[in-house]
Amino acid sequence: MKRVEVPVPNKVLGDNVNSAQMPTLSDNAPEEQMGDRAPSFYNTRPNPVLGPALKLGAGVGTLGLLTGAAAGIIRSAPPGLYAATTGIQWFVLSSSFWGSRQFALNCLAKGTDTSPSRDNLIATSSAGAFSGATAGLLRGPRNIIPGAVVFSLLGLGGAALQNKVKSREKSESWFQKVMDGKWSPITRITNEDWERILEEKLLRVETEIAVLDDSIEELRKNEKQT
Repeated sequence: MKRVEVPVPNKVLGDNVNSAQMPTLSDNAPEEQMGDRAPSFYNTRPNPVLGPALKLGAGVGTLGLLTGAAAGIIRSAPPGLYAATTGIQWFVLSSSFWGSRQFALNCLAKGTDTSPSRDNLIATSSAGAFSGATAGLLRGPRNIIPGAVVFSLLGLGGAALQNKVKSREKSESWFQKVMDGKWSPITRITNEDWERILEEKLLRVETEIAVLDDSIEELRKNEKQT
């Protein structure tokens, strides 16, 4: 058999061929060639509203599945049907409420005149109305308006209670209330009280030193007389 030799480009064209004439591929060639045609999913970021809402909805929906199955067993009804119905309703209600509330809070935070307590009331009540209407739609068109009104009032009441608790926590903690109670065995000392106590102790020490100086002076006088 004859040996076949494949000519190398440099040997065929000559040794003086400039290697720069040969086409080269840089590391950034795909990006340079794609340019503005690069797919947009390279720069995508997780949605700050949709992601947490779906996670919360999945958790609450799973709890709804278990609750529906238990209710079906107790009522001697098909547990699968009860579980599916309850899980879907809880998922829709929780995810729509949380997502719409976060969306409303983000929109209200972009305004110039913002108030956390007021924004919480507006966002929670509107989210309750939206989620109530969505959950009512699953039960029929007649339940949309009653569901929106009921859940809006529930959201408004919950937001008002939350604002009240937060205001109390900022003003005075529960531990401080117990410390300042009438029957508390422990008394809370402020900086002013502590400063006053130290001044009284310092005055008492100075008085005792003055008494000792007088006693020493009298002893010296007695020694001189004897």
